[in-house]
Amino acid sequence: MIGMWFSKKRIYMDFAAATPLDEGVFAEMKRGFNAYGNPSAPHAEGRYAKELLEEARTRIARTLSVKSHNLIFTGSGTESNNLAISGVLEALVKRGMKPEDMHVVASSFEHPSLEEVLQYWERRGVAISFVQPTEEGRITPEAVKKCIRPETVLVSIVAVQSEIGQIQPLKDIARMLEEVRVARTQTAQKFSPESFFPIFHSDACQSPLFLDLSPDRLGVDCATYDAQKIMGPKGVGLLYKHSAVPLVPLIRGGKQERGFRPGTENVAGALGMAHAFEHAHSGRDERVKKVSALRDYCVSLLTSELPHIEINGGMNHRIANNINISIPGADGDYLAVLMDKEGVAVSPRSACIASDTPSRAVSVLGKSDTQARGTLRFTFGPNVKKKEVEEAVSALKRVLAIVDFK
Repeated sequence: MIGMWFSKKRIYMDFAAATPLDEGVFAEMKRGFNAYGNPSAPHAEGRYAKELLEEARTRIARTLSVKSHNLIFTGSGTESNNLAISGVLEALVKRGMKPEDMHVVASSFEHPSLEEVLQYWERRGVAISFVQPTEEGRITPEAVKKCIRPETVLVSIVAVQSEIGQIQPLKDIARMLEEVRVARTQTAQKFSPESFFPIFHSDACQSPLFLDLSPDRLGVDCATYDAQKIMGPKGVGLLYKHSAVPLVPLIRGGKQERGFRPGTENVAGALGMAHAFEHAHSGRDERVKKVSALRDYCVSLLTSELPHIEINGGMNHRIANNINISIPGADGDYLAVLMDKEGVAVSPRSACIASDTPSRAVSVLGKSDTQARGTLRFTFGPNVKKKEVEEAVSALKRVLAIVDFK
């Protein structure tokens, strides 16, 4: 790949952090840029902006097979995660339920935007159970079921773990939760009789480019999406919320997005996200076939030419474009910098985790601190070429030749 801002050829392998815009996205966004009216205004300019906003919502709803009024535009995947968790818990508080009477279940390797908001609620008195994955990186229905209590109001399990790329068995977890719901013994039921507890949420930001992450396919009541992960614009997120899920806004100042997310909507971003979802939906099977074959080729090169590396997470349930490796004794941050100098963009961990921090996802697999600090994540885009894979592995070999292992 050649970026217009770079003087030499670059190989971009950090799609899990952010993606370039699909060609059609910017064209769609220009329609929104030209709609300068406020979507909440009553005049013709405002009505036109509102029309484009609702067009975007309808198009996304079509790709996700949901009702458009169940979609809430936000400013990011992080905001959507915060709205899903705090919006539900705060709604129950407002209905009279005490935080100390609530319990939440989540995986132990959620994104920081979910993990940190749970820690906030834990300080407020909510009990939190973090479910440990298997050695391969999977959260099993049985492990979740062991954590369920009568006071469990919410279960949140990431759809695809962003660092190690493991696809979680959400549909199986959803079936197990249905059995719990049939009993209708949850404490929260009297505060929200129209709802079914525990409510099931998933961070589904990674990545609809390679996986059908529609709410019905996942079996969830709430799902979080992020345009920048699917070759759409940054600064646009989405929350799917089933009509029966109680929710209150996190910020005040307007009635936009049915009162759940005040603030003037990003019409251009919404249109860009709509096109990105449509692009992700079309040709997905062929995209997965091509990229997973190159991912497997890259794994074979890494393991044959660099036998001291370790693959983190199992290969059987891995999303098509992810490889996560440990190089024990190396510093993942330093390796990423050296790879950058070689013209290859990779990352040591999620971009939202502070530098010089061990990979939490690798740590919870039961691996050592040395292994968790020596991680690199390669996440391919749909246009990756075999030659680029070979060049990236060669670059890593050159980098490791000059690194001091401790």
